[in-house]
Amino acid sequence: MPDRDLAARRLLAVTEEELQRIVLDIHDGPVQNLFAALSQLSPLRARIAALPDAPAECAPVLARVIGLLELSLHDIRNLLGAFRAPEFARQGLAEIIEDLAVQHEAFTGGTVTLEIAGTLPEVSLLIKIALYRILQEALSNIHRHAGVNTAAVHAWHKDGLVCLEVADAGRGFEPPLLEGPQATERHEHIGLRGMRERAALVNGQLFVHSQPGAGTRVRVEIPLNG
Repeated sequence: MPDRDLAARRLLAVTEEELQRIVLDIHDGPVQNLFAALSQLSPLRARIAALPDAPAECAPVLARVIGLLELSLHDIRNLLGAFRAPEFARQGLAEIIEDLAVQHEAFTGGTVTLEIAGTLPEVSLLIKIALYRILQEALSNIHRHAGVNTAAVHAWHKDGLVCLEVADAGRGFEPPLLEGPQATERHEHIGLRGMRERAALVNGQLFVHSQPGAGTRVRVEIPLNG
């Protein structure tokens, strides 16, 4: 295996390990601190409410603070759940895709129409990771930007390639260049750049087709021996 390919594969594995470490650090740090603060504020609100001379503004202010903390905990836990990787090694690619579609529906309330053509072949761990993260980002982009709550996911293989397409009928946009010297490096395209790099690390290609008012299709093609 060429040194460049070996380095790319190591980078992909290290990146995934680092992401899981960050997830664990957030869970064991800020999440626990927020929970501790919430557990102290709730009984405090009850005690203040029982005081006959408590200022009238205390109760609603505390209620708002508690509500904000509860909302923050809910959002952070959902985010951590989204980025907690499944057990890639023991799961097949089709199961990984299906589980992510179900997870996305549970977190967003949206609908994912899933079509897996035939039986997907066995692929390497790194390809599983790359496709999982690309699908995750594509579904997240639809939820945040497309203005619709329905996504269509199609997975298949042909001619030595494993292919994944994510489409929506949303507002669409003008896709930036993803390849060549003029490829986008703009901050607002960080999600697209991440998908591009994930595909490239396993010798795959990413294609984005969209235009304003006409929805978006994101397709990735990765060689089975990638």
